[in-house]
Amino acid sequence: MSLFGKSKRDEARKQAQAEFESACAADVGSRTGRSLTVRAGARAKVHVDKLFVTGAETAMAYDEARSVAIVLGEDRPDLPKPSEYQTIKSVNGDIVSYLPAAYCERIFRLGMRYQTMEISAAQAVEMVQLVADQISLDLQLEKPFQALEFLREELEDSPDDVSDSGNATGSGPQQ
Repeated sequence: MSLFGKSKRDEARKQAQAEFESACAADVGSRTGRSLTVRAGARAKVHVDKLFVTGAETAMAYDEARSVAIVLGEDRPDLPKPSEYQTIKSVNGDIVSYLPAAYCERIFRLGMRYQTMEISAAQAVEMVQLVADQISLDLQLEKPFQALEFLREELEDSPDDVSDSGNATGSGPQQ
């Protein structure tokens, strides 16, 4: 039974990667090509956000495991690796999304750095958006998708409290 599940998962992953690569190579002058790129862009947007959140969630567990290893005199655990695949919800049910490993690694690590307060929310948004802009270029999107809208909204709601968090100097907002 589990072999069937693994086979189905592998097939979904292959299809997700093929769809991403097809969108990158699509003729955006055609209706079909534009449709491919828009759909891939929407999936990539959700994928980026989920990957960032996963990185943030993973940071806490990793830091705890690293601390325990240090106390016990053991080797530090390896840094966690992000997956190139995410399961995302769509109007047609769950689907698998794909992004190349280099992008996943950068976004995941930024999520970890944000969670451990190495970077502020504003820095996280800016840095992740740079990756999203590159993905948007790869997908030939007319306009780059906006990453981390949930964090942008948080910044808008309380810019004085959130925008300077994680500042390495520890100083408050500049006037």
